[in-house]
Amino acid sequence: MSSVTTHEIGQRTPSRHARRKRRRNYGPVIILALVCAAIFAAGYCVGVSAADKAVPTLPEPVLESTATPEPSAEPSVATTPSPTTEAVLWRDDIVTDGNLLDYDLQVTMQACCEEYGVPYALALAVADVESRFDPDAASSTNDYGLMQINQVNHGWLLEQGIDPMTPAGNIEAGVLFLSDYLTAYGDPELAVMAYNCGPSGAQNLWAAGTYSTDHSRKVMDRFDYWTSVLED
Repeated sequence: MSSVTTHEIGQRTPSRHARRKRRRNYGPVIILALVCAAIFAAGYCVGVSAADKAVPTLPEPVLESTATPEPSAEPSVATTPSPTTEAVLWRDDIVTDGNLLDYDLQVTMQACCEEYGVPYALALAVADVESRFDPDAASSTNDYGLMQINQVNHGWLLEQGIDPMTPAGNIEAGVLFLSDYLTAYGDPELAVMAYNCGPSGAQNLWAAGTYSTDHSRKVMDRFDYWTSVLED
């Protein structure tokens, strides 16, 4: 039996103190891990809360209209416009005692009446009573044409570029005088009296209280007649 020295025992059998030094201590590591986990959890919660508070408010989306658009109107089919019919200025019923006022003279009289602001029916009435629509009519008192323009006015009218010895000029002269008298006296019958008697003669009649004559009444009767004819 071999003997064991103290030195050998010290090498083969470690002491309690030596064993404790070799055992690893995991406690601090675990504690550190727990602390880190706690810090991470707290940071996550704070971050989530902050994120919830910082969520921006997005604008409402613009919705496209779902209404069905009205179909556009179909383009109209081009049609050929019907030719416009020019208004006829002459008539077959401008007749007195069988005398038809020539178509061209009807047109001339209407144009003059429009230019000078005289009712067409009034000009027709004067020509009707004065000459029975005869452009060659002449009186013993030197009155000529459709409107029976007295010779004393011919020179003045010629200076205005109006020849009373032509049918068209005669009509224009008569309508011009009617226009002046209508403007001056404001009444058709007074204008007719001045046309027939002259302004001074008419003034004498009015001063005597006479505002109507046989001649003026005939013209006014024909004025009413021609007004009714033109309205048909």
